[in-house]
Amino acid sequence: MTKQDRVINYLRKGRTLSQDSAASMFSVGNLRATISDVRPALESEGYAVVRSTGRSGETRYGATAVKTRKAR
Repeated sequence: MTKQDRVINYLRKGRTLSQDSAASMFSVGNLRATISDVRPALESEGYAVVRSTGRSGETRYGATAVKTRKAR
């Protein structure tokens, strides 16, 4: 399983990830680049990648399920 696969699985569970936590858990050196790489895969599965700021001011990334509307 690649680092990108591990990040995708982690985000699918509704968790958020900061650069420091990604480095320690998955050995990801550049989380921003990894998020850019995995965004198309998550979006094709119906997730939106969201960016937020943590309590200490760090950037955190997460994925939320997107509801789709039925065509009329």
